[in-house]
Amino acid sequence: MPSTVAVGTFDSDDIPDVKKIFQEFDGEVASELPQLRRRQVFTYSDLYIHLQDWDVADAAEAYQAATTDPRCARLNERLSAYFGDYTATDEWDGPHDQREAERFYLWPAERLENLEQTYSAIIVNKQLREHIPEVARLFAESDATDIPQSMGTLRRQIYLWRGVYLHIQDFSDSNSIEAISKVWTDGDPRFLQLVDDLTRIIPPYDPNSHSLATRFYHWTAEA
Repeated sequence: MPSTVAVGTFDSDDIPDVKKIFQEFDGEVASELPQLRRRQVFTYSDLYIHLQDWDVADAAEAYQAATTDPRCARLNERLSAYFGDYTATDEWDGPHDQREAERFYLWPAERLENLEQTYSAIIVNKQLREHIPEVARLFAESDATDIPQSMGTLRRQIYLWRGVYLHIQDFSDSNSIEAISKVWTDGDPRFLQLVDDLTRIIPPYDPNSHSLATRFYHWTAEA
């Protein structure tokens, strides 16, 4: 079940207005989009992150549904007053005209069942394209162990958008922050080494804050 991830600038003071727009759309229109299974909207620092999961064959079909359906187009037009375009920093070494965040890592490869009953957490940092192979390698090695199971991770997706690193994890437990924190407190040396290795190449997006985005809107289709 592929996802689409849109990222841009956002003022968190606008959360009530944006929630109202999504509630109206999802209450009246989303049921007419049988391919749309879940919507989550997060805020972090000066960003918004709009995550949608689609019951379609691949990411290309998901992107087409999210951008070309006239109902989705009308929703995006209403949101344009609140969601701005994010401009990459000078050190960004990738394309500037890419419309959606690029997923470069997925674990596991198979379809995630009962998606509507899972909970997501998004970690936000910065990354250059040149580090994609190393980041993917580090997570592949870690995910081959029992670390994901110890955290309760059901699915991991990593996206890159104009230098913004988005690490999306799906959990069966609604308290995903507690699940992430437990691995820290347990002090698993393999996990701590993974964090050290990643810190060298993925600096914080906001050095004055933790890296976990805040979800302020959530909608799921009927299973």
